Amino acid sequence: MPIAIAYHLAHYFTYLLIQGQLIVRLASDPFGFGWNLLGTARYRPDIGVVGARFAWYTAVIAIVAGHIIAVYVAHAIALREFRDRAAALRSQYPMLVLMVGYTMVSLWIIAQPIVENSPKR
Repeated sequence: MPIAIAYHLAHYFTYLLIQGQLIVRLASDPFGFGWNLLGTARYRPDIGVVGARFAWYTAVIAIVAGHIIAVYVAHAIALREFRDRAAALRSQYPMLVLMVGYTMVSLWIIAQPIVENSPKR
């Protein structure tokens, strides 16, 4: 669950911040009747409220935090399941390596530049 929540936050938090501004317009015309109760019916969302740097850092923090929390929860469950603390710790090594790998790949993916090179003529 922590990883699913982290990835959801990483992918959709900026979308929520931008599209969530539409609530200002909907407050003036909640039923779509053409009303302008609060004087904000013509409000346009400001897409500049979320910069690329903010979006990237939010995604990085969410991904890293989600993976750390997932490793902690898995370790807490292993401690509950195994009687021997050393056995619980040994059981976590493969998962720890996998989580570090997942985190590195996730961070590498979001660090890639989003550009498209046009073919040279």
